[in-house]
Amino acid sequence: MPNKFLPFFGTSAFLKCLDSREEIQMKMNQLIVILFLILGFIGCGTSSANTPSPQNEVQSKQKLEKAPNPEGLRHFMDGQMMLNQGDFALAILEFQQALELDPGVGAIHTSIAQCYWNLGKGAMAEKHLKLALALDPEDSQALNMLADQYILQKNYEGGQKYFEELHRLKPDEVRYIIALGELEKIKKNYLESLELYLKAHKLEPSRLELLETAGRLALQIKDFDRAQAIFKQLTILDPNQPRLMGMFIDLVMNSKDYQEGIDVINSLNMKHGESPERMAQMGLLLYKIGQKEKAIDLLESAIEDLPQNTNFYFSLFDLYMDENENEKASKIADQLITSFPEDWQGYYSRSLVYMNEKNSKEVISLLEPVSDTFEKIYSIQYLLGLGYNQLKQYEAARKYFNRALTIRPNSPNVLHSIAILYDELKEWDKSDEIYNQLIQSDSSDAQACNNYAYSLVERNQSLDKALKMAKKAINIEPENPSYLDTIGWIYFKLNNHEKAREYIEASIKINGDNAVVLEHLGDIFMRIHKKDDALKYYQRALNLDKNNARLIKKASTE
Repeated sequence: MPNKFLPFFGTSAFLKCLDSREEIQMKMNQLIVILFLILGFIGCGTSSANTPSPQNEVQSKQKLEKAPNPEGLRHFMDGQMMLNQGDFALAILEFQQALELDPGVGAIHTSIAQCYWNLGKGAMAEKHLKLALALDPEDSQALNMLADQYILQKNYEGGQKYFEELHRLKPDEVRYIIALGELEKIKKNYLESLELYLKAHKLEPSRLELLETAGRLALQIKDFDRAQAIFKQLTILDPNQPRLMGMFIDLVMNSKDYQEGIDVINSLNMKHGESPERMAQMGLLLYKIGQKEKAIDLLESAIEDLPQNTNFYFSLFDLYMDENENEKASKIADQLITSFPEDWQGYYSRSLVYMNEKNSKEVISLLEPVSDTFEKIYSIQYLLGLGYNQLKQYEAARKYFNRALTIRPNSPNVLHSIAILYDELKEWDKSDEIYNQLIQSDSSDAQACNNYAYSLVERNQSLDKALKMAKKAINIEPENPSYLDTIGWIYFKLNNHEKAREYIEASIKINGDNAVVLEHLGDIFMRIHKKDDALKYYQRALNLDKNNARLIKKASTE
């Protein structure tokens, strides 16, 4: 027979930390107690030849009632041996015989339950565990097994009941607190789970993974202040763990409490000495407070010290992109591709520079050869779709947008892009379906409302519906120049020239470098018979879009 042990506490994912040696020790302790009682009983029966007093008779009777039946003990020990050898059916027979001789021993019910559990007979296991608890409500072994059994059945409420009882009996036992924390997490009670993990960490402060779990739960409930405090504590407790420090600095960036991050890093450097990871993070913080040159120097030094750490490259790349230093950003990206050709992020970074330079051909030239290698990388497929779309190569764009959607089926970015593509192809049934999907999934999606409205007005369809959605977009983002142009263009189509001019002029005031919007204002002036003003805006639009045949014709003075 295989030596098939089923640890009393090991069936639940929550209690993996338990050691099966503890279970064996518990069994041994039980046997020692039983043997001790037997020896005590024998000693009591032979220690004196004198006639016992009535008081001694009562005491002897009580001891006799509590002492196990020697034959029952033999059956119990034989059952334990068979259980440990994996012969569960025969073990049950031995335990049942022991139970007939000693019906009040809860440990026998627990052992029978273990056998039934191994045989896949959960209902019978549960029955005997409850019998064991009826004999001793504080039998932690039975409570553990019953809690585990309920968890396996996904009866989380039942499991929680018994873990709570175990926690009551042993309030400082961390494993029970963790189990309760996990159960609260399953029920999406993240705050309660967070508090339990903090409690567990307080009892075992060396277990930083408990504190980290609490920090991630704080992020789950968007309590960023608490998350920042927890990851700050983790950074101080484990200063050589870049992952924890990275989380802390990300939260500092989010809260804009840059000085706190700087102070923590300075304190760690004074205590433990400088490290490339800490100095790179310091560079990011200094950049945020305006010390750009020092920030770049720190990141460049970090790359020199640890050239294999790609995170330093990406951080420096982001700084250069923020400064619109495309040439320096390109060098970093090229270095990434050369040094780490298996890392998709280098190709992605270089493509971002090309996109920034409006060079879609180079995006395609760089990414197309590696598109299959990185077929599961969303960003690579999406950028290829954007590149082809900008070149009006719509079938190729559709191919890569669909690849991106396969990776992230509900990506708003891809859905927006492919809806615009369908508009260009005049496949309006498909574009309308996507716009409605976006708006239904997020009623505050101003871009979906605006783009759907613009699609309708360009078709001269459902202008009232288009106006309603355009107003919604404006309410969400009142200063968005594209949205101002859309609603203005709808009013133009509705022959409300005064409102049309008001909104489109507001759009141009915010962003005067959009040829389409400038053309729209020219059309308004032409409609209200202000030809000179119209020609002025047509010419401005043509300067931005020099090969546009329609603008060439409109800007002509003839």
